[in-house]
Amino acid sequence: MTTQLSRPASPWPGSRHETEHRWDLDDVVSLADAAARVRALAAELRAAHVAGLRQTEPMREGHLVARRPSGRQRAQSAPAPAPAPVPPPAPGVAPALRWRVRVVDEPPVPGDEVLSLAAVPGSPVVAHSGAGAVQVGGPDLPSEVLAELTRQVPAAEFGSRRWAVVAARVGPGRDLVAEGSALRVHAVAGGVLVRTVESLTFRHAADRAATLPDAAAAYERLAKAAEAMAAAGGRLTETDDGLLHVRYGR
Repeated sequence: MTTQLSRPASPWPGSRHETEHRWDLDDVVSLADAAARVRALAAELRAAHVAGLRQTEPMREGHLVARRPSGRQRAQSAPAPAPAPVPPPAPGVAPALRWRVRVVDEPPVPGDEVLSLAAVPGSPVVAHSGAGAVQVGGPDLPSEVLAELTRQVPAAEFGSRRWAVVAARVGPGRDLVAEGSALRVHAVAGGVLVRTVESLTFRHAADRAATLPDAAAAYERLAKAAEAMAAAGGRLTETDDGLLHVRYGR
């Protein structure tokens, strides 16, 4: 006699589920609210996976399509084990975020504060040598940072100008800010150029995730980033079409 193991109930009705994770955070009022909402979404995705639903295509721009396998396919497989959730971040530990270089070259208009490299002696300055990014001033940058700047930013975008390098408040990313650029998302604090505005992209957080647990893990990383930004002094100022805008003081 064969004993069939029962699956937990799915959080989604029917055998097919299609949605867009895009506007879910439009009504949140804080980074803590956003993190809680995203963690709940991740738990929902994991519950659907355990209940037997499977993605039919990789996610893109928050678009999720999942189906329940046929009765025959379900009978041939045991219930999926519940994947372990991503633990909350330890104090002082940043989440695993993608290494991203943001190039900032904002033409100034009358009234704008403009970056003068002489005013930021505490910030690293780089240029392009023709073979890659090289440091030409300021505190030393690790070789891996220069290598990443070279990999992500084409020589043509560097041009012949000098650029201040600004670390993200959370995660490994850097900004390249052009000399003479308008300071709209940065400020000078004690001779150092700092970010004052960052963003979290909920709409694209799970791009290319091919399984529900992969998507859940991506959203859990986003929740950890929101919590880390709040711990670093960030506050949510706006949500717009899956983009969360975070502002810091100087």
